[in-house]
Amino acid sequence: MRSERILVVEDDALWIELLKLWFPAAGYSNLEYAVTGAEALEAAVQRKPDCILLDFVLPDQNGSEVCAKLRAIPDLARVPVVLFTAHGREKVLGLENGADYFVGKSDSPRELMATLDALFKRARNETGVLKHGELSLHGADRRVFWKDAPVATLTPKGFALFHILVERGPQPVSREDLFRMVEGVENPGLSRALDVMLNRLKKTLPSELAERIVNVKNFGYCFLEDRRVTKP
Repeated sequence: MRSERILVVEDDALWIELLKLWFPAAGYSNLEYAVTGAEALEAAVQRKPDCILLDFVLPDQNGSEVCAKLRAIPDLARVPVVLFTAHGREKVLGLENGADYFVGKSDSPRELMATLDALFKRARNETGVLKHGELSLHGADRRVFWKDAPVATLTPKGFALFHILVERGPQPVSREDLFRMVEGVENPGLSRALDVMLNRLKKTLPSELAERIVNVKNFGYCFLEDRRVTKP
């Protein structure tokens, strides 16, 4: 059986029954359930899960509001959040408030289990340190160090996005490639998703680093080695 701790926040009884069938079959046994946003926040603080599955529609508040509150708690700021939604507007709200992955509800466990496998695999693999001049990215805890001082702790997707840009910099990376490498899928037409992720990343970083992430017109983004360098 797998050891990862998962908190499921869902008030649909039928969907909960399906999940209770699917998880044991996939090897997951360390689970806890909450039916409201308030219960979810309390359970997350007490249990410190490795992943939170969060429905967008809850009795007391929506999933994006819960996600924002989770991200404001230091011990939970880096916990991956999977939002149950297939709607574009809800995905954008989720991204703006810290969600990392999105899964639609269906009668098959395939997408959900593939998403969980991918995020836990990423968590296990992101343990190295990427050095780039005075900048270093520490995968084990997703911390960013600048001039030997810790300056930011990123969410899983924020870290993956920044890692790609720094590793490739100063060469630009296309929007399509960035989205595919971070999400693991081709861009499904959610035009604002990448911009939301990048804006959120830049707000988390100190201005000296945020200013080096620049838009390359009609192509994508790049990370400049020096903000005084002219972008490609």
